[in-house]
Amino acid sequence: MIDHNGSRGMNRRKFLQIAGPGLALTNASQSLPASASSTTPGMFPFGTHIYREPSLPLEQIREDLPLLKKLGFNMVKIQESWAIDEQKEGEIDLSKVSRVVSDARQVGLGVYFGVTMEQAPAWFWRKFPDAYLVYNTGEPHNDQLQYVIPADGKPGPCWHHPGARNAASRFLGAVGREVGQYDNILVWNVWQEIGFWPMRPGFLGFCYCPNSLREFRTWLQDRYGSIEKVNQAWRSGYASFDEVIPPRLTKDLPPYVDFRYFMDDIYLPYVLQWKASALRSGDPQHRPVFAHADGAIVGSGQQWQQAKVLDFYGASCYPAWTPFDSWDAGQGARGGTIDPHQGQQAELWNAILLRFDYLRSVTPGGKIWAAEFQGGPVVRGLHRGRVPSAADIRRWVLGALAAGVQGISFWNHRAEIFWREENGFGLLELEGSTITPRAEEAGRLAKAIHQHAELFAQGKVPQAEVAILISEELYIFLNATLQGENFAAASDHSAHTMRGIHRSLWNQGVPVDFLVDTQLAEHGNDYKVLILTMPAALNPDLIQELRQYVEQGGTLVSEACPGRLNEYGFAAPGAMPTALRELFGATHRDLAIVREPRDGSIWTGREASYGDTVRYRDLQGAGEFRDYSVMPAYFLQTLNATTATPVLQDGDQVAGCHHLFGKGHAYLIGTLLGHATLSYEDPRNERFLKALLTRHGVRADRAGKLNRRRRVLGQQAAWFLFNNGRTPVEESISVAGYSSVTELLTGPLASEAGHVRIVVDPQTIRCLVLRT
Repeated sequence: MIDHNGSRGMNRRKFLQIAGPGLALTNASQSLPASASSTTPGMFPFGTHIYREPSLPLEQIREDLPLLKKLGFNMVKIQESWAIDEQKEGEIDLSKVSRVVSDARQVGLGVYFGVTMEQAPAWFWRKFPDAYLVYNTGEPHNDQLQYVIPADGKPGPCWHHPGARNAASRFLGAVGREVGQYDNILVWNVWQEIGFWPMRPGFLGFCYCPNSLREFRTWLQDRYGSIEKVNQAWRSGYASFDEVIPPRLTKDLPPYVDFRYFMDDIYLPYVLQWKASALRSGDPQHRPVFAHADGAIVGSGQQWQQAKVLDFYGASCYPAWTPFDSWDAGQGARGGTIDPHQGQQAELWNAILLRFDYLRSVTPGGKIWAAEFQGGPVVRGLHRGRVPSAADIRRWVLGALAAGVQGISFWNHRAEIFWREENGFGLLELEGSTITPRAEEAGRLAKAIHQHAELFAQGKVPQAEVAILISEELYIFLNATLQGENFAAASDHSAHTMRGIHRSLWNQGVPVDFLVDTQLAEHGNDYKVLILTMPAALNPDLIQELRQYVEQGGTLVSEACPGRLNEYGFAAPGAMPTALRELFGATHRDLAIVREPRDGSIWTGREASYGDTVRYRDLQGAGEFRDYSVMPAYFLQTLNATTATPVLQDGDQVAGCHHLFGKGHAYLIGTLLGHATLSYEDPRNERFLKALLTRHGVRADRAGKLNRRRRVLGQQAAWFLFNNGRTPVEESISVAGYSSVTELLTGPLASEAGHVRIVVDPQTIRCLVLRT
């Protein structure tokens, strides 16, 4: 049984703050010796994946290693598969992967080594036939996958099964002992693209097996302390914890909120921590352990819990794979083409900057790797996407560095050989000695980065003055909320407005972080402004912490309908809790679903009956914001301003207000702000947001017409200058206080009167390295 280390009778947020992820194992980072580090301070890990099964011939890989070294790479990635290397129980054969590690060592390359445990051997399933993850229907996910495609063996076994866990621990320990003898191992990766996917469509999720249900009930008992407190929170009638079972047919019920939280925020971190401990137990040098996600789960707090139990965190990044979300403008009509300018913008912002801004916020200390980074064309079966140009590789790498990435591993050195990804993704073609332009550019970047390795390996992105607040309970609630067949899911609106606000601030040159609500009490005051998106369901304790943040001098900007329900779906009297009425100086008046401009249908479905929606109209600014207007989206909440001052009007009704509360400011905006920027490319909402932030001391970081991102390490800094327009931009940039300025790829720049002149072409990033 897993010891959840819980304090009894606590709400989930306090439980998590005290107990961390609630796991049996000691925090992974605490078990490291103080000197342990994935790399030396003077090394920026820059490499490429070279091996997984089915693999290129080992001789070909060996012959390629000197070429990679010559290009400028200092690291290669290996993905090991449990099913391949322990085909008979107890007979572990790591000779192939060990040979690749040894060959890399001979040419002076470090190794980033990943272990794929979701690909369990055939004997495992015979020995543990009850180790499957189980759906809500009682059906096991019976798939004994031994291939890395489609999802590295995921979702794999249920690791709540003690026999399964013990067998895997033994293998992980053996990998640590045997492969860990090589001194060129830099880091271990214990889960490649964390998660339960792919899951069969139409199911509620995992896991309903006896082991998971037992652990869930234990967790509930640790958290609540008594079944009476469970019943009080859920308004249920259980006589004992043994009777509790998660919903099997519908999500929008209180027990589902706790169950989803348990699987995503307790189970997944538990698996990561257990794997990390098992692997490190065999490693004689106790090298760092990380894992990586396939992307940012925008709006969710679960990745904070995953990162907490690792030494650092990583993510895949394939900018040309899915640069647009379904409601984003710029995708073109079905059967049409995408404007290259808009496509490049989407790749840079959505697939790189947003992703790594989010995940940099997730990981302690901001240490984040691009654990898989696109090197060649995206291939889906027989469909082959565009071949990345040298300019693509340069833009993507510099964008990742600007977002704080401290290590890059391309996927992969040569084109893929297997089925749905065949002849795709490689920096080099499948055979031959020709150096492609994209590989040559990757090597040029590698050599330039190595000249300033310490700055890029250790340099941090300065903390922003603005943070978007994340609540896992809100995320689960919105994902479980049914909207009816004619309307988009609540969770789609939540993610879209959050992304849209980030994009709005990026367009305006305003840096932004993400802050999970469990860190609000400790770190909220570090930010001048917090933005709360689509907060329809709020925990009462979070509401109190928001009040304290504002009382102490912070500025809170909330979208429509804050606290309309609590985290378990029970409605607040008057559609707004008293504590929030006091905070915002207003009460709820009315709520409508507003149609899109020109009766668009990006997210608006058919009315079920007449009057289900109201006509679109602009919201007009009032008071200090009288020169601004706002495009409303989805929610249109009107308010009764009691002690607040109106800032937005819907005709003669208040649709947004500003309230002085304690030493701080609280804004309630009666709509969703992000949709306008992303779906309609309407700049009014981002201008309104910029004006609001400016009033509270938030500064944009721009060099004339160029957006700027920074990395800082002591007396060194890197400035990334972005031209997001369609024409070249020339700027004279102040570098006062710095004695030397070097353009990363072209060399030293001369300064005159404390300024350097620089030209940045459209959709291009230039990086200045400055030293005092």
